[in-house]
Amino acid sequence: QPGGQPGEQPGGQPGGQPGEQPGGQPGDQPGNQNPNQPGNPNQGGNQGGNQDTQGGQPNPGQQPSQDPNQQPSNDVDEQRQGGVQDGTQGSSGGQTDNQQRQQLDNQEQNGENDNDGDGIPNDVDNDDDNDGVWDDLDPTPLDHDDDGIVDAEDDDDDGDGVDDRLEIEDGNIYSNIYDHDNDRIPDSVDIDIDNDGIINTKDVAEDGTSLKRDHDNDGSNDAVDTDDDNDNILDVDEVGGMFGSYRYDHDNDGTWDMRDSDDDNDGLLDWYEANDGNDLTGQFDSDNDGIDDHIDNDDDNDGVLDDLEM
Repeated sequence: QPGGQPGEQPGGQPGGQPGEQPGGQPGDQPGNQNPNQPGNPNQGGNQGGNQDTQGGQPNPGQQPSQDPNQQPSNDVDEQRQGGVQDGTQGSSGGQTDNQQRQQLDNQEQNGENDNDGDGIPNDVDNDDDNDGVWDDLDPTPLDHDDDGIVDAEDDDDDGDGVDDRLEIEDGNIYSNIYDHDNDRIPDSVDIDIDNDGIINTKDVAEDGTSLKRDHDNDGSNDAVDTDDDNDNILDVDEVGGMFGSYRYDHDNDGTWDMRDSDDDNDGLLDWYEANDGNDLTGQFDSDNDGIDDHIDNDDDNDGVLDDLEM
């Protein structure tokens, strides 16, 4: 061939290697801002999308892995919030206790002007309650957990049943005043804030009531539910207590329900039980008798009451 070694294409490939996309690697997409989180440069970085520079999140074009009991990972709302979380920090970074202390102090001293205490005055803060929903789209822009109490006056901003001050002073890296399930993923970017394996936008009851802060979907929010995973063990008595992983582990197999594809260990995958049209099967019904374990006196249907088997 003229102009090079035999077999070489004249002049080479224009613009780079064959198959390379102009301006970046194949699949690399521009980091987009969460539509519920405005592009305010004072907010301290993107809350969704372009996560690859904060906390080891995959590149924006990379699809996260998916657990069988979760909703499909390409759900639009899920992608906008930063991808599937796996129990590790994957977004804007967990705050230190000292940072949280400063935030809570600011909230208590200046809550009328800075509801969430993040140092951004309400009049220029596009998300006054740090829930990841733009104030213009948020029916309760000053109430993170939608409990009817504005955050500046709420002692439990994220509705996890633990006092904010205690979450700061307990020395536990997993507890956070704006992290409902205490998985080190702030609620503002966590697509499953109660760790039940159902993304927030789909976590609703038949009557439309939100269940995104109700892990076991029993109609009682985790803040007031003494047994969040309906395993008949009080949260305070679980291994690790209120901040241990067993708080959200119905079958106590050491795998968080969010990751566990069979939460009640009955051999049927959760997604199947949710979509099989059978009223007798359920995510938290071990013997599939139509009675959820938390109200069933004989979870395994062996004729021996659970209280006698403990």
